[in-house]
Amino acid sequence: MSSYNTDKNVHVIVHGQKEMFESVKSKLVTSGFKAEQFVMADMNKPGNAGDYVAMLWPPMSPNEIIVSEIIDLNNTNGRGMGAWATVNQKELQRISLK
Repeated sequence: MSSYNTDKNVHVIVHGQKEMFESVKSKLVTSGFKAEQFVMADMNKPGNAGDYVAMLWPPMSPNEIIVSEIIDLNNTNGRGMGAWATVNQKELQRISLK
């Protein structure tokens, strides 16, 4: 984890399962991220290049958190929804929820 810039924001995507936010935060802190950098992802405004994304996966029955870095914001083939559809991400790590 030491190769991550822990001063960057971490946009947490919980796919509407807000009750999972605290659990995700706890797992990310254990992995070395700073709790004060966590931001609930906003469908209308993506993060910035260099920020991180922590997303529950799969959406309906999550069993892991996928941590990615935002590469750029001009992608035409993004996987996300809303403003996140233009975000190009590079997967960095998967963290089990178990």
